[in-house]
Amino acid sequence: MSAPLLLADGLTVRCGGTVIVLNADFAVEPGAVLAISGPAGAGKSLLLRAAGGLLPTGYVADGHVSRPERIALVPQTARLTPHRTLGAQFTEVLGGDAPARAVLALERLEVPMAARRLSLYPHELPEGLRVRVALALAVASDPQVLLADAPGAGLDPTVRARLLWLLAAWARERRAGLVIAGRDAAAPADRALHLDLGRLGPPPEPGEHPEAAPSAGGAPVLSVRDLRVAFPVGRTWLGGTRWLSVVEGVGFELAEGETAALLGETGSGKAMVARAILRLVPAAGGRVAWHGRDLLILDEAAMRHERRDVQALFPDPRAALDPLCSVGGHVAETHAALVPEEDAAMRPVRVADALARAGLPLAAADLYPAALTVGEAARAGLARALVTHPGLLVCDEPTASLDAADREALVGHLLHLQGQQRTTLVLATEDAALAFRMAHRVLVLLAGRVVEEADPAALRADARHPYTQALLAVAEGRKPELRGDPPSALRPPGGCPLRLRCPRAADVCADSVPVLETVRPGHRVACHRWDEPEVG
Repeated sequence: MSAPLLLADGLTVRCGGTVIVLNADFAVEPGAVLAISGPAGAGKSLLLRAAGGLLPTGYVADGHVSRPERIALVPQTARLTPHRTLGAQFTEVLGGDAPARAVLALERLEVPMAARRLSLYPHELPEGLRVRVALALAVASDPQVLLADAPGAGLDPTVRARLLWLLAAWARERRAGLVIAGRDAAAPADRALHLDLGRLGPPPEPGEHPEAAPSAGGAPVLSVRDLRVAFPVGRTWLGGTRWLSVVEGVGFELAEGETAALLGETGSGKAMVARAILRLVPAAGGRVAWHGRDLLILDEAAMRHERRDVQALFPDPRAALDPLCSVGGHVAETHAALVPEEDAAMRPVRVADALARAGLPLAAADLYPAALTVGEAARAGLARALVTHPGLLVCDEPTASLDAADREALVGHLLHLQGQQRTTLVLATEDAALAFRMAHRVLVLLAGRVVEEADPAALRADARHPYTQALLAVAEGRKPELRGDPPSALRPPGGCPLRLRCPRAADVCADSVPVLETVRPGHRVACHRWDEPEVG
């Protein structure tokens, strides 16, 4: 076995009298990829900085670290210099032969038209390309060890997963060491460690993950038909209104106690479908019937009455709470607004009941949002939604901002509540693993259209659309085959919206937008090549 390029022995990180990391031991050999996971605030970023000898002022590292001469750190907050071209920034780092080395590094990370990008400024690139350029700056410097702190954390799952696999391939080819900290970093890694409560050790054994109970069937209580959402974006040359269609023809039905997952990445339209169901954005057409009443045509008074039975969970639980209002105040205010006929003396009882059903102690009622963890804020949002005993809960990325432990706790709680109260759920998410656990029906959305729909078992066994296959690959820890970033919604490609990223795209894919076809009863797909052997 080769000698380690990076070796930490008893590495301890302190800030004043506070110990953040205690006696961490790890080694990174040539060509090895090490993943470090852990909850938010565990100290992963400081551990990487200590390993690279780059701790910020006020922090002290004890113990022994043996590091190579050439080591690079790409922090999570890595930013390119806004007033300098990419070429100038590569030249500053690399010297005279910068253009050639820059192009090679950019192409390795699948930046299209790499040579032409060097004359651009950072603001002229989309976020995904800016992340790639920051990593390419480090890769081009040919470090012996690269420390990457949550690379691409804000990118779509398929984009981020492919980027991690590309970094791992670079490290193995160049015999460099690579340390990746952050969520979902273990997939391309040779070894994984977990940092929690200051201790670095093996990842915890995966526990039992509860799944949705089998559907009891029955008549539909929620029926969404041909739902369309569009926004005005300007004027045509004849003076008419130009419209941007973000949802086109989405439909599904749910019986009581069932869950539909709207699965897709940025720009897929999943959040717009969820918000149109809630009447938080106007629908351009279609029908959303809850117990036979079309929510889209109700007046404000009637819709307010329905809102006691149709509630929501939002992606950022802290941002959804008023910082000047206590948790109990939020819950009481919701109850007062939606159930005004009930005696105000009963309101403290309703608040206490909602907090208990959301898994919060009664003492949480007196806390303000600033005093809550993200997980507690998510529970507070759930209590606010549950206070009116809704029959339909529309969840827009409810776990997006949570760490693994809080995410698992909230999912388990939602499934428990659904089993107890037969609540109907609509879940919008980019996480295929979550969608398949919670849903009885999965709708995969791309550019505002359903491109595949089936029950989770059918999609696990026989997903036909390349986009569904890529989302599944990420959930299962495999490298997704899609390349590049999603296209802009303002300038979508003609034909299939996936064709510029799809490894199986052919000339026919540019001709028209594919329509949903039946694979078998209950399973439909919209792909020009779904029935060809290489696609199946």
